[in-house]
Amino acid sequence: MRDVIYHDRPRVTPAQRARRIIAVLVAAVIVLMLCVILFSRLDLDMNRQAIESLRQNVTEACVQCYAIEGTYPSDIGYLEQNYGIRYDGARYAVSLEAGRGNELPAVQISLKQ
Repeated sequence: MRDVIYHDRPRVTPAQRARRIIAVLVAAVIVLMLCVILFSRLDLDMNRQAIESLRQNVTEACVQCYAIEGTYPSDIGYLEQNYGIRYDGARYAVSLEAGRGNELPAVQISLKQ
């Protein structure tokens, strides 16, 4: 039969225990901060994509309006009523700046605070 030798665990001093606890807390705070940064970046990217998608839809509706009616729309409300543009008015501010004559209106979209 083999002899099994047991060793006593080394004693951990209170100072060592405190350093370990502080190291774990610092690591947890760093991980938490990285998660917050990651989620905020994801939110920014999603907002940029939503704004770009809305801009593209409004521009396409303007072109469709011009093709059907011969004039560009004067405001976003007209596109909402007649061309099916839908967006969250509490989240986005959308405006059309009419161009000269037969120029495509400039579409301005911003995220409301």
